[in-house]
Amino acid sequence: MLIFMVSWFVCSSVMMEPISRPVFGVRVSIGDNSRINTFVCYLDNGRVLTTKRIVEKETFIKIVSGYWPSPYNPNRVNYFEEHGIDCGVSIDSSTMIQSPFCIPLDSLWKIRFSTYPFRGQITERGWSKKLHMPSYNQIQYLGDRYGISHIDGDFFLDTNFWRLMEDVMNPTWIDNYKSLE
Repeated sequence: MLIFMVSWFVCSSVMMEPISRPVFGVRVSIGDNSRINTFVCYLDNGRVLTTKRIVEKETFIKIVSGYWPSPYNPNRVNYFEEHGIDCGVSIDSSTMIQSPFCIPLDSLWKIRFSTYPFRGQITERGWSKKLHMPSYNQIQYLGDRYGISHIDGDFFLDTNFWRLMEDVMNPTWIDNYKSLE
């Protein structure tokens, strides 16, 4: 009987669902519905990333800030706040309209484009050396610093996502990135 109980305990502990942690990311490439950024949420079970979900920017901000309950943030942790990133949801006191905000997310297009890719919407310049693609050295830098191998297909994920969010708000990083030929 003792052997049976020990066997059951060992087997059931191996079969238990591991505790998953959220992983957030972004791809900077024109995707569906002519969106420049594609936002993704995963669960990391310690072995692989699972439960992939592509979301719109507003939903992403609400999930990551803990404003909305989600399987990707069941404890409603404000991960932006944990990483010192000024993003979240503001509520107009008179109209009660919820407005997600995140300046770093709004700046991500600049690492890929030298001008905003759609007419008449934004007139400020991007940081890319080429019109619709970073220069060779910029691509190398992005790969080395953030672990991406192809800007069109790879997501800046997990710690690389948070590093990118911090970097795009750092004037020294911006100047260095812009100087790469």
